[in-house]
Amino acid sequence: MIDKRIFYCWFGHGEMSDLNKKCIASWKKLCPDYEIVEINESNFDYTITPYAQQAYEHGNWSYVSNAARLYYLNHENGFYLDTDVELAKPLDSLRVFDKGFITEFITSEPDSGVLGCGDGVCNLYNTVFNNLVPGTVLHKEFIKELYSRYDIHGQCITTYEDGFTILGEEYFPTVRCGLFTRNTIGVHYFENTWAKQWRQITDGYYPFPRVIAYLGNKVMHKDDNPEVVVQIKHLRKQFHNEDIISKLNYMHNPKVIKLFTRDFEATRIHYNMLAPTNTTVTPGGTIVTWLDI
Repeated sequence: MIDKRIFYCWFGHGEMSDLNKKCIASWKKLCPDYEIVEINESNFDYTITPYAQQAYEHGNWSYVSNAARLYYLNHENGFYLDTDVELAKPLDSLRVFDKGFITEFITSEPDSGVLGCGDGVCNLYNTVFNNLVPGTVLHKEFIKELYSRYDIHGQCITTYEDGFTILGEEYFPTVRCGLFTRNTIGVHYFENTWAKQWRQITDGYYPFPRVIAYLGNKVMHKDDNPEVVVQIKHLRKQFHNEDIISKLNYMHNPKVIKLFTRDFEATRIHYNMLAPTNTTVTPGGTIVTWLDI
């Protein structure tokens, strides 16, 4: 079993955002008997790897955290959470995945912001840690290693022969386009503090910018005054084509609260649930509940 311990990283002595404080408060509320450990300069020797040392010297705190989280999970027993992960449920149900686990932020895309290990060194974590050299990106290293080892197919839970587990996107979905289901334990806001740029709240789904979303060469969604281009590459194989298109069209629409299709139920987080709602059925059979604003 994974110990009742949550690690998070905070390097550079900066002030936490209100979002970070809100997320950590949710850990304390929902996991009151867990030890919460901050990893920082005082308890992590960033000179043990050139990757972390170079990142620290350049003030790239997120990259220092990339190395620190893997090092701690290979030497300690517990969970790692990014500071922009808010819990909606306790972590207790995940304690059984003590051979190591990773979550997906969209189907088949690993999210290194939520990790856990409770049975000594996790071979995958250790390999990725050893492959971190200056200039590499943790997310890409996880993708490369995961796809070299496992058949990644976007299921809800997959535990492989070596005991490592991949949890589907519904467990810790993104605010912008994630699937929220009864399995959802928390939400990853992807504050992107590493990007070193401040973003104004633009569409009610803090902290995401306005986007243009493409599926191949087709524009699936376009916000007013877009700031970022999103390429949607990985889709759930088990969805029918019309359901995939419905998901992309509606999950990027800030007015949509909930939609049902033949293959999934998805719920958006919304901050003004007092607004009146309407329900409609699309020609493809998708039931959409949307805000009448």
